Amino acid sequence: MGGIFNKEILEALYQADFDKITEYIFKICELVVEDYENKRLKMPNDENKIRSIMLEEYMKKQKNVYGMSDYRFDLEIPENYVGDGKHIGRVDIRILLKNDFEKEDAYYVIECKRLDGTADLNKKYVKKGIARFITQKYSSYYGKNIMLGFVVKKIDISANAKLIEKIQNTESDKHMHGNFEFIDSNCVAESYRCIYQIQSGEVELCHIFSDYSSIM
Repeated sequence: MGGIFNKEILEALYQADFDKITEYIFKICELVVEDYENKRLKMPNDENKIRSIMLEEYMKKQKNVYGMSDYRFDLEIPENYVGDGKHIGRVDIRILLKNDFEKEDAYYVIECKRLDGTADLNKKYVKKGIARFITQKYSSYYGKNIMLGFVVKKIDISANAKLIEKIQNTESDKHMHGNFEFIDSNCVAESYRCIYQIQSGEVELCHIFSDYSSIM
């Protein structure tokens, strides 16, 4: 009984951490747009550059302001070593929790992809984003990770989320199937939750779509 109780407490703590991380990303997305608009700056239309600017100039620098000092954000970390000097994955952003720094495989992953409402980028979001978690190319120590979509053209984000859901649910691999559940929104972003049944159990992805179109 004590083991089950302890497991429930641990899961609740991990959920609280995950919620705090996703909320922080939400706030950072809003801050980036506000800052760039005020300074009349333009964001490069490049997935890696957007990610790096967001991480290095905002996520890392604002940690203390938003009470995130217990989290570490790392850029482009290789994982899943298969020998012969090779890794099968390289995650966009890795998030380590202070209490788990000693556990090398304990972290959250943010996978970033551009979106513009076209079928091409929507399919890449699914096949080169979501699929990396489903096939376990990326690990999921906590059973939860984040997909971050940089919306680089003014579109209906809610409608596009449904298109992405439809694409993943028409995949022949049924592990890719799942239903998007709306979580939250602010003036620049929307978030959705989707739970996928994979070979090792299940993985939950929080899909955050951030509208950067006004600063592109």
